[in-house]
Amino acid sequence: MKIVTIRHPVLDDEAAFLDAMHRSEKLHHPWTKPPVTPAEFQLLYQRCQNDNFKSYLVCDESGSIVGVFNFSEIVRGCFHNAYLGFYAVDGYAGQGYMSAGLKVALKEAFTSLKLHRIEANVQPDNIKSLNFIRVNGFRKEGYSPRYLKIDGEWRDHERWAITFEDWQAGL
Repeated sequence: MKIVTIRHPVLDDEAAFLDAMHRSEKLHHPWTKPPVTPAEFQLLYQRCQNDNFKSYLVCDESGSIVGVFNFSEIVRGCFHNAYLGFYAVDGYAGQGYMSAGLKVALKEAFTSLKLHRIEANVQPDNIKSLNFIRVNGFRKEGYSPRYLKIDGEWRDHERWAITFEDWQAGL
């Protein structure tokens, strides 16, 4: 098991974050579009100041950014739900860093953020991401045609979720 920490992005992360995302563009395309410009990083940072969005950088033992988890559209009331977005940094993908980071991020989501349900929507051809969420306790709930517009195209997604009870049972 890799040793990682998670933390919220800060303004001083901009250069390292953007460097990591530029190195990872081939890994991310066409699955996701992380921030790759200073203006996009600033927008990410601003979103982090809102109650309905939390972003966590996954960092290795040296403090290098190895991945990102975003909990977006956090809804309270009787729902207590969020959507999970994630992406690894090239060179760290498939090495266990993201699974280790997800364990910490889910603990944060279910204990500190007090969420009950987290949904991850993944394109059906993104086999690595589907395997990642499946082996980390998410269950498939359905299929959504033309669900999200990514890279200029409406793309189908599989819906996967984990609840607090699922997470707790897996501990």
